[in-house]
Amino acid sequence: MTDISLIDRLLDVIEHDIVPKTADGVTHGNKLFGAAILRKDDRSLVLAETNNEMENPLWHGEVHCLKRFYEMPRAERVDTKDAIFIATHEPCSLCLSAITWTGFDNFYYLFSHEDSRDSFAIPHDLKILKEVFTLDPGGYNAENAYWK
Repeated sequence: MTDISLIDRLLDVIEHDIVPKTADGVTHGNKLFGAAILRKDDRSLVLAETNNEMENPLWHGEVHCLKRFYEMPRAERVDTKDAIFIATHEPCSLCLSAITWTGFDNFYYLFSHEDSRDSFAIPHDLKILKEVFTLDPGGYNAENAYWK
């Protein structure tokens, strides 16, 4: 697949698989962050999920997606090295760590931390990165030994 068809597929998954779950989650008090996992070979959907912080504050969209992924029967799960991870928003430090610990070698996102702060009024990611890790926006190493 070309880069353009990959982008089209990622946007399609966000629009048709993640957003409907997220819209429902928001009606229950959750934030609007969601995530999905696709197979690299054919770009088919493995799983889409959304933020579920009303159940558990750790269930950010990405972490909740990974939780549900590991609840699937092993035979239905693709190896994380053979998968694409998609997030609606740039992952926070918790989610970056979860993506790393589960072995994904990539992830894509639509909205940046700055978008989360400025367009969605959710500044927490940038505050935590600055206060805990002393990082400015975009200050973490986006291409490293674990993922890009």
